[in-house]
Amino acid sequence: MSALYIHIPFCERKCFYCSFAVAIGQEHRMDQYVSALLAEADLYQRQEIKTIYFGGGTPSMLTTVQWARLINVLKQRFIFSADCEITVEANPENLDLEKAQQLFDLGVNRISLGIQTFHDEYLRYLGRAHDSFKALSAFNDLRRAGFKNINIDLMYSFPRQTTEEIIRDVQTVLGLGSEHVSLYTLTVEPNSKFYAQKIKEQDNQMQGDQYELVTALLQESGLGQYEVSNFSRAGFESRHNLNCWTGGNYIGLGMSAHSHCDGCRSWNVERLGEYLKRIESGGSSQEGCEVLAADARLREALVFGLRMNRGVDLGTLEENFACRLSQDDYQKIQTLSEQGLIVRQDNRLQVSDRGRLLLDEIAVELI
Repeated sequence: MSALYIHIPFCERKCFYCSFAVAIGQEHRMDQYVSALLAEADLYQRQEIKTIYFGGGTPSMLTTVQWARLINVLKQRFIFSADCEITVEANPENLDLEKAQQLFDLGVNRISLGIQTFHDEYLRYLGRAHDSFKALSAFNDLRRAGFKNINIDLMYSFPRQTTEEIIRDVQTVLGLGSEHVSLYTLTVEPNSKFYAQKIKEQDNQMQGDQYELVTALLQESGLGQYEVSNFSRAGFESRHNLNCWTGGNYIGLGMSAHSHCDGCRSWNVERLGEYLKRIESGGSSQEGCEVLAADARLREALVFGLRMNRGVDLGTLEENFACRLSQDDYQKIQTLSEQGLIVRQDNRLQVSDRGRLLLDEIAVELI
């Protein structure tokens, strides 16, 4: 790969999906970071954008002035499609009616609200800065501002969490009437504070039972499952995430951001100081890149496709990537089908209800 290809990897006639990483955790450097984002965006100006996702955990920490500057300049750099889906991740403690109204007026039309749980005990356990009252207040502020597409992040499987507590959390979400729910379990990562405290995750059987309970409650109330961890009302699926899951192209701006174009992946440096230094000196923020072979892209598309309820058409995948799975791969698929983990009808593959509980194992088997 040449440096020019790494730095400017997209051709002008394609339409891309853009992911802006704005979680920096250092408030005093936010103005500097916004300037760096806009400088990096200059590499891609006049690209057409179908979705924008302001992610990374704490974009809502930006001030109203910073939001106005960022979005208004991005509108000058890029061509937003007429129905562009613009999502902002927000934490309840950083959101009030004034900021919600400004985001709406700037053209943001989707909010992903990191509530996690409505039980204050578990919010303290997570180290979150909001309580259940603030979570409800933030959601209501978004509605008053005019938002009609709100996702709620919901977490379950805390140590010693009861079934009744899980049900109350789900009922509270359903009572709010959000259009989308993203579902997570508490995960204890190595070197995390939970790991240091020797917190143990719920056993697989318990997590599986809780997952099936939450899934059933959400679907019974009109939030259809379209991906293993995502539920929405009809027409409110996350278009940004669907693009990523189906192997689409996207530009990533900001520290730790990833980009993808037709099998070429690149990623930016992880540390804020290094990112700012590179951008401000006129250098590249990219840390590395890789080019996936056609068969690797086919396998990846198969695994991501199986995460979605609609599944995948294997014949279409093989045609798109101009290669075929091996006979050994087909045998693995047949074995998974015989085990009741994959449902196969001609070329269409879908995971079964039981298979959704074992997706990691299925992915390992197929990749």
